[in-house]
Amino acid sequence: MTPPVAAPQPPDAASLVARLEGLGVLGVSIGWVDNNGIVRSRVVPLEQLPSALTRGVGITAAFGVFDSHDGITFAHEGLATPSGDVRLVPVVEDLDSIVALAGQPGLAWVPGRQLTADGDPWPYDQRAVLERQVAAAAEAGFEVRAGFEVEMVLTHDTDDGGWHPARRGPAYSANAVLDVHDLVETLLRDLRDNGVRVGQLHAEYGEAQLELSLDVADALTMADAQVLTRQTVHAAARAHGLRASFAPLASTTGAGNGWHLHTSLVDAATGRNALTGDPAAGGDEHGLSPVGRGYLAGLLRELPGVTAVTAPSTGSLLRRRPGYWAGAYGFWGVENREAALRLVPASRLLGSEVTNVELKACDASANPYLALAVTIAAGLAGVRDGLEPPAPVQEDVGTWDGARREAAGIRPLATSFEQQQADLLGSDLVREVLGAELLGAFAACRAAGAAWAADRGVEDVVASLRWQY
Repeated sequence: MTPPVAAPQPPDAASLVARLEGLGVLGVSIGWVDNNGIVRSRVVPLEQLPSALTRGVGITAAFGVFDSHDGITFAHEGLATPSGDVRLVPVVEDLDSIVALAGQPGLAWVPGRQLTADGDPWPYDQRAVLERQVAAAAEAGFEVRAGFEVEMVLTHDTDDGGWHPARRGPAYSANAVLDVHDLVETLLRDLRDNGVRVGQLHAEYGEAQLELSLDVADALTMADAQVLTRQTVHAAARAHGLRASFAPLASTTGAGNGWHLHTSLVDAATGRNALTGDPAAGGDEHGLSPVGRGYLAGLLRELPGVTAVTAPSTGSLLRRRPGYWAGAYGFWGVENREAALRLVPASRLLGSEVTNVELKACDASANPYLALAVTIAAGLAGVRDGLEPPAPVQEDVGTWDGARREAAGIRPLATSFEQQQADLLGSDLVREVLGAELLGAFAACRAAGAAWAADRGVEDVVASLRWQY
């Protein structure tokens, strides 16, 4: 009998400090993402890292109810006072877990986990929510693979406090990339050195817009990489006198930034893509296996609640318009970029492992750990329940009249806070995944953002979120 393989042990503090010291690191930034998709952090001097690894650093429990404008809402009963402290502990599994930042000399980066003062799980820790869903997938016999498309708008500041686009040129063109060539060179180098794998980069459709597609990885690695990518982009842009906006809408006239989320399941027993179906073994005409059909159907069933987490901000609601590839309507299609769920099927050229489902209604105002968690849970629920999706739609349903959409059972996703909040709180799946405490805090943050925007114009709302992510 083969003895079990022992789980790798985290490196000791002395080894970590020695490695980082050799790389010229003076401080380690411990980062986490709040309920508004905003990356928060604490920096500890390198000599304090051993203490932080075991005891964490203190942060206020009120971060659970910070809103998108750095206000604090006490509308959630569980965090209804300014009292309370939690510990932010670096997530370190090996020597490479702490990344010396290529674009910020002297600083390193590591994701953090939020624990109680006694070191117990804290119900408002977003990373733990994804860890639970990864474990649930493993129990069901699957590993989750994921990838984010990261869209951004690049700008120059102006002397009057405004901004103007950093690049010109036709969408998707080589000429458009020339305007920001120096940034692109730095960005590709820094992402490589920071351990972030990039699938491709190009000038996007929107004005001054660039897109990075992150190479596929397991779910936790992908969420961590998405956060590190933001830090890397902001540092590279600053080095070249630019700013990067990841906001769902950087301007009222722009196409907006989506962070489309691709997911698939790998069969743990075979190591093969579980969504891909052989026609001889139950696969359908779209190349989906029974697991693939269930996964897609589960996402479709839970779409209103899921998108209340994956595209949650007032900016997300403003961006959700037909014709902008923002997932305005709840339907799926094969390679249909207007569909909220786009199936990317296997092909002879790409092979059988490429099959995945792209969620269009996802953006930078989502916490990536929560976004992935609810997406995985919805898909797994569909597999568990043996769901079958309806026929795909290959048209732009935004060109249909309401009666035709109604006859096809296709409804718009929320564009108002009231509908979004109803979808969020009405989803049993979202409540189960987040837990009652975190869902309450998350909903309170959404309500606070809506209240802030209620008496302000669209221009003010868009401007208030432009640099938040």
